Amino acid sequence: MNKELRHISYCLIALLLIVACRKESHPNTPEEPEQPEQHYPICMDASSNGMSTSRVLVTDDATLQTTDLGVFAYKQLADGTRVRVFNNENVYHNGSVWTYDNTKYWDRAATDYYFVSYSPHQVAGVEFNENGTLTISNIPNWQAIDANAKDYVAAKHRDAVEGGYITANGVQPVPLDFKHILCQLEVKVVKNPFLVNTYTLSQIDYANIPAKEGTSTYMNTLNGGNMRSSVGATPITMATLNDVEVGKDATENTTLKHLVVPFTTETDNFEISLDYKVNGVGRQDTVDTQLNQLEENKRYVLTLTFNSGAAVTSKLEILDWEDVDTDEDDKYNW
Repeated sequence: MNKELRHISYCLIALLLIVACRKESHPNTPEEPEQPEQHYPICMDASSNGMSTSRVLVTDDATLQTTDLGVFAYKQLADGTRVRVFNNENVYHNGSVWTYDNTKYWDRAATDYYFVSYSPHQVAGVEFNENGTLTISNIPNWQAIDANAKDYVAAKHRDAVEGGYITANGVQPVPLDFKHILCQLEVKVVKNPFLVNTYTLSQIDYANIPAKEGTSTYMNTLNGGNMRSSVGATPITMATLNDVEVGKDATENTTLKHLVVPFTTETDNFEISLDYKVNGVGRQDTVDTQLNQLEENKRYVLTLTFNSGAAVTSKLEILDWEDVDTDEDDKYNW
C-alpha cells in the first residue's frame, strides 16, 4: 500500500471512531418525541344540524361560521379525576376550518373528554362546572324578531379518547351539534269569522313571565335538567297597538313575535291580557294559556280568538322553527 492510500485509510478509521463515540455518548436518543400524543391536537367541527331554521337567526353551517364559539372542556382520567382543558376558549372559523390560538393535545391516558360550547362567545358572565351546568348571563329576556335580534346556541359532546377521537384513521374533530338556547313565542289575535261586530285591539299584556327589560341568566344542566330565568309576577306591556282592527285572519299588526329566554313559573300559569273594543265599547279579558314553562329550541304559537258572548279562546301549537322563502327582505319569518 502506498503512502497516500495508507493516509486515506487512517483518516477513514479515525472518522468511524468519532462517529461511534458520538453514538455511544447518546445511545437512547429516540427517533420520535417522548409524548406521542402531541401528534394529536384537539380540533373541532361545529354543525347546525340540531337547529331548525329561521332567516333572521343562525340558520345553517355557513351562518354559524360567522360567529365565534366559547368552548369549555374537561378530561376524566382513569381514576375518575376531572381536569379542565378548555376554559371559555374562543374558537373561530378561519374560512376553511374551526381553529383557536392556544393549542391543546389529546391526553391518551384520559378515559373520556366532555365538551360544551356556546355562541356567540362572550368574555364575561359565562361559567361551566364539571357537573355539566352551563350558565350564561346578560341574555335579554325578550327580543323582538327583527334585524337586531341576537341568537344564542349551545352544543355538547362526550366521548372516549381512543376510538372516538383518536382512531386507526387518525385524529377526528370533536363534533359540536348546536341547538338554540332561546325559544320562540308567537301570539296571534283573530275573531270568529261569523261575528259581525267590529273588534279593535288596543294593547296586549303578559303576566307571570320574566320582565321584558333587563337581562337574565340562562342555566342548562345539559344532562336533561331545567332551564330557567327569573320570573316577575307584574304584568308587562308588550305592545300598544292603537286600536288595530281584528279580522278572521291574523295580520302583522295583530301578531307579536318574540325570542324568549326559557323560563318556569313558580306558581301560576303564563297569562295574556287583552285590552280591546267591541263596536267602540272598551273591554278587557285575561286568558290563561295553561303554560307554566317555555323550553329552549321550541316554537310556541298561541292563537287567541274572539267568540260571541265576549269569550276568548286559546289554542296552543308547539312547532318546529321553519325557514319560509319570501321576496320581502323586511319580513322576519319563522
